[in-house]
Amino acid sequence: MFRVVISLLTLVLLTACATHSKAVVSKPAIKRIAIIPATNPIWYSFENAAPPVGYPFQFWVNKLDSKNKAKLFNEKLNSRPQTLAADLTSEVARSLREYGFAVEILEGVPRPANELDNVDYDKVTTNADAILHLWISEVGLYSSHTSLNYIPRVNASANLFVRGREESVYENEIYYGVDAKKGKEWAIVPDAKFAFPSFDAVMSNIEDVRTAFACGALEISKRMSEQISNSAK
Repeated sequence: MFRVVISLLTLVLLTACATHSKAVVSKPAIKRIAIIPATNPIWYSFENAAPPVGYPFQFWVNKLDSKNKAKLFNEKLNSRPQTLAADLTSEVARSLREYGFAVEILEGVPRPANELDNVDYDKVTTNADAILHLWISEVGLYSSHTSLNYIPRVNASANLFVRGREESVYENEIYYGVDAKKGKEWAIVPDAKFAFPSFDAVMSNIEDVRTAFACGALEISKRMSEQISNSAK
């Protein structure tokens, strides 16, 4: 009987220790967020993925054609300064403030000259509770093999983290435009009016293209801010 009691007590102690070791780490209290701002795209993608029909090597002809058009497209877009990154950053900051967070946009963050979004977080100076890094993954126009139109593509990412913790509080990439799948939380289907039937239509309506990209950045900022708020509270 004595041995039975000892065995039961040992089992209870072991169970208690095991339960203690699996205790969930408490969620950090986040009230102040410092934002590492996004940077503008260096290159705007432009591609026509028309199927390679016709004479031999048509695939490579299409590739070369897209490359030449992409160069002209970028020259046209960059004929005046772009504000896409600043717009995305400021809209995320504004939305997060509306959700009740104190937000600071960091200036002068050290960045490698050849890879601006590859930030060394250890070199970021802030007293905020968490750091939010924003970056634009890709911006451009794409015409798939199933479409006659060029559709905008705006993809942006965010990483919200607390120093000293291994896992991010929030980390996600949100797609606006051609890469989006309806009904997904990471995807935003574009406005149907942003569909350009030809390269000539793109070049002659470049302001509408800029508007499409700006709309994408705005919609991403709304979705992203809501998700960040839900993750941080």
